[in-house]
Amino acid sequence: MLALLGALSVAAAQPATAEPTLRDACPSLAARLGPDTFVRADSSLVEAQGDMPAYCRVRGTIRPTIGFEMRLPVGNWNGNYYVSGCGGYCGIMTTETPGWANGIVEPVKRGYAAIHTDSGHSGTSQGDAAWAPGNRAALELYAHRWLPLAHTAGLGLVRSFYGREARFRYFVGCSNGGRMALIAAQRYPKLFHGIISGCPAVDLTNSGGAFGAWKLKTNRDAQQPVLGPAFNRKLPLLIEAVKAQCDGLDGAADGLIARPEACRFDPDRLPKCALGVTPADSDRCFTAEERLVIGLWHQGPVDSKGRRLFGGMPIGGEQYWRIWYLQDPAKAVGTQLADGFTRQIVFDPRYPEFSASNFDFDRDPARLRQDFGMLNADNPDLSAFRAAGGKLIMWHGMADPLVVPTQSTDYYRQVLKQMGGATRVQRFFRLFMAPGLGHCWEAPSASAPEDFDPMTAIADWVERGQAPQQIVARPSPRQGTSLPVSEVRYRPYPLPPQVFAVRR
Repeated sequence: MLALLGALSVAAAQPATAEPTLRDACPSLAARLGPDTFVRADSSLVEAQGDMPAYCRVRGTIRPTIGFEMRLPVGNWNGNYYVSGCGGYCGIMTTETPGWANGIVEPVKRGYAAIHTDSGHSGTSQGDAAWAPGNRAALELYAHRWLPLAHTAGLGLVRSFYGREARFRYFVGCSNGGRMALIAAQRYPKLFHGIISGCPAVDLTNSGGAFGAWKLKTNRDAQQPVLGPAFNRKLPLLIEAVKAQCDGLDGAADGLIARPEACRFDPDRLPKCALGVTPADSDRCFTAEERLVIGLWHQGPVDSKGRRLFGGMPIGGEQYWRIWYLQDPAKAVGTQLADGFTRQIVFDPRYPEFSASNFDFDRDPARLRQDFGMLNADNPDLSAFRAAGGKLIMWHGMADPLVVPTQSTDYYRQVLKQMGGATRVQRFFRLFMAPGLGHCWEAPSASAPEDFDPMTAIADWVERGQAPQQIVARPSPRQGTSLPVSEVRYRPYPLPPQVFAVRR
């Protein structure tokens, strides 16, 4: 079995003699750019620091309104080009995000010329959608139109700076960036040789609409969240109860739930609070309301006839509820994203005073798909991408409670059905599922994305024809040790030989 370990083999870097010329050319690079592409742009040389090489930094605005930053290595360019996605509702620059999730630190260290954008609008955070109401042009940019505009601008900078074209072009993103990665394969199949889509919001109208509204509506009791900040005290008890019921289903009682779909967790088996005990009175029992919400969150949204509309929060992802949902509602990013979608992204005369509180689970999912389907990355026809020779790796944490992993598995099955089955599809598209991993970068997972190297996998596949058989993750020194095992190899999805392995 091929192990994707070791240093990344890169294309030959430019000769060292080229560095002085590039250093001299950097300050005037922006001035040489024409106004047809950029509203404004400024360039400056950033000297090497630590393990970050010296690079030419270009910042500005790509027409019409796309804020960007691009970094072009001056001494170790590997000849390739890298476009980064952005998370949530974008609007801010996350260039310094570590690892391979919506940042450009790691690719520049590897020698890639890399660009990152805000997808065409400004916000105060990735959970801020205040830019969207009444701004259909901005929404279309965010949905997909920013991508070819930024791609073309970045390639123009590469050509102007290095005097030649990039050899290979890659797109990498996680969460909304993962959605953008799939958009690239579906809508713009000739732009990239290799694409990495992490934890993608494949079906954003349902993820933000039905699932988002379900999380908020089911968790309300007299306008206060049933599961709120105070519930953090009970969370360890819930986590242990889930492990007691569900760990070992994969044949290994190792503290990690590797078969969440096989678990039938029953919240009614949790310790029950005596009648009259309030949530504030005890952290060793669960009220009837708390048990109900836990079950509904795991179940996911259904319509009035009980038909499944979307996946629920995965069993085993409870440790991540603290990060996304159990903070103060004004600060909980998962709550902000859900509320922002129905109130601000969906801002249209056809949806007067639309919000999570008045979401209609019988009517609204189909309406949103029809009116805002441009936001979705769920087209299973990847024939144009395959014909162009592209390669696509999709990965998802099986414990992700924010962008639930059934989005990826459902989409992959649709692609298999559309495009002739696993044998044909795996020639250009592979999905890796990571048990225990939450959403993209979050601790305390022992396999956060900065601890594994999907870039080696995609580069080996694109540049050397070596298809990935497994992806290996290692805990970073700064993280805790949440896996009491020396090595775990997980079941492939959907067929061998694909494996996501975690090593300590």
